[in-house]
Amino acid sequence: MTATLNATDVAAISALSRSQITITTAGLSQFLKRSTWIGKSNYYSIDVVGKLKKSAPTTASRKRNLAQYIAASLALHANDGWSYLGRSVACLLAGDTHRALHLGYYAELRAAMSLLASSGIGIFNTKHFIVPTANSTSKLAFGQGTHVFTWLALEQWSRLPTSGTLFSELVRPEGRPLDDWFHPLGGAASLAAQAKDWFLQWGMDLGHASKDRDARNASSYRPDGVPSTWQVSSKDCLDFVRDMWSALEPSSSSSFDNIDRHILRLALERHYRGVANKTPSPTDASFVSLVNSIVDPQGLSPMTADRLKRFLLRTASPNDPLVFKYSRMKPGHVHTDAFSVIARAILLLRIATGSANDVLKQAGVSHNDLSFWWTQLGETRGLWLTGSPPAALSDLWADIEAALRDIDDTEAADPTAFSSLNSLAFGVDGRLTVLSSHERVGLWGLCPT
Repeated sequence: MTATLNATDVAAISALSRSQITITTAGLSQFLKRSTWIGKSNYYSIDVVGKLKKSAPTTASRKRNLAQYIAASLALHANDGWSYLGRSVACLLAGDTHRALHLGYYAELRAAMSLLASSGIGIFNTKHFIVPTANSTSKLAFGQGTHVFTWLALEQWSRLPTSGTLFSELVRPEGRPLDDWFHPLGGAASLAAQAKDWFLQWGMDLGHASKDRDARNASSYRPDGVPSTWQVSSKDCLDFVRDMWSALEPSSSSSFDNIDRHILRLALERHYRGVANKTPSPTDASFVSLVNSIVDPQGLSPMTADRLKRFLLRTASPNDPLVFKYSRMKPGHVHTDAFSVIARAILLLRIATGSANDVLKQAGVSHNDLSFWWTQLGETRGLWLTGSPPAALSDLWADIEAALRDIDDTEAADPTAFSSLNSLAFGVDGRLTVLSSHERVGLWGLCPT
């Protein structure tokens, strides 16, 4: 029997206000000043699941403690998601697609948990809570586990007008909200249906796993090799990882500018197909007119406007990043599943990270307030030498840029240099391990500047 949320839980999730989790997050400042996310006396700081299993919070103090825990988790779940993603990519580069799929799924799960937490939904095994008012919690009736509830909650949340509004505010090509670009076409309202489709597409593995637990368990618990060992070519791995990092390159105007520009292009094309009932083309006068109508009001420099128009018309950079291609592929294909799950996790993490960043900013939490956390994380994950953090977290891109350049230079000298998974492991003096250090993306995307 397929699990569903009851009408009371649907109503409770639908009534949530993002402002309440933001106010709760603002209250964490007293703890951040002491270099901790929540108070040391917080009842739920240790074994939150075990304590909630015994009893739900009934006092105002316990409800406040749990709400603060959920507020802290919205950024930490996103960061953990990037960590899982990095470990997944490390497995992919080692030719271990079985483990890459498993870890990629958990990256996607944490992305969804972060996104839901930033809307005031806390997920704790079989006990789930919302933050209906600041610094307080209320228990939901649904009593099934994390995987099932996360999908159902994401599915319900994605249907809400607020999810479309958030999407149109978070995606910021050229540093401008998608809502601004689509203003001549109806703004956020015209994007709501697309936003819902994207959320459900990028979280589809959660839905698949919640409906077919055996499918998830096949990757998590069944031995690789029966009936056959999962295999992937070094070329496919390197092409995907190189393209993935190019999509993740930050800019001075946005932490996810490349991904966001492609979302703008895809959203515009989908809108055009819906209203014109035909495929957009750079030779189609009506589509060219549509592109002009959204670019011209932005007041961009002539050079920037021309560059963007050529991009939107696909006369420049005609191909989408591979993460978009693979994110559309449904589960069930041994040769592409790992790539597809990683792709969906990246895109959902992009939105979850942006959402967490927005809550932190609105709550008045600064880059410096979180320095105790990101400094320790960067050092323990080997992103920089102890005591030598970068001047700006976006500077962490330089390590990736150097690795991508090394790959290009090596292939230019020897086109067969990365023709095996062994050569990926030991090529460029083993420095390609940096390509699985996705915590850096979480840091430059999460911490307010």
